[in-house]
Amino acid sequence: MKFGSSTTVVDVASATASISRNQIDITAVGDAHRHTAQGFLQGTVQLEVFYESGSTNAGILSNLATGTKIADVEVIWASGKSIKGDAYVQDASITVAPNDIARCTATLLFSDNAITVVA
Repeated sequence: MKFGSSTTVVDVASATASISRNQIDITAVGDAHRHTAQGFLQGTVQLEVFYESGSTNAGILSNLATGTKIADVEVIWASGKSIKGDAYVQDASITVAPNDIARCTATLLFSDNAITVVA
């Protein structure tokens, strides 16, 4: 998992990328059958990371608090396949253990530009 061209998110427990295209109804009045067109590609990343307080992974929370965009969020498989795009943090949840290790689950919503899929 990467943010930007150089920031690798460490201690990723899991990352699930979901992409979809909505169908747009373009049926004209009086048509005998429904007609549709492909909508825009949209998607989310469900992310689970572990970190110690103060680690760079805590940036997910600052992005949620400020509403700033994270450039080039990229989920990369070991095989080299990937999904990449700019994203905003939609929501986040944190659990902190007594040993100061935190578990953060967050939803990142792709936004503003094209989503690149390398299949």
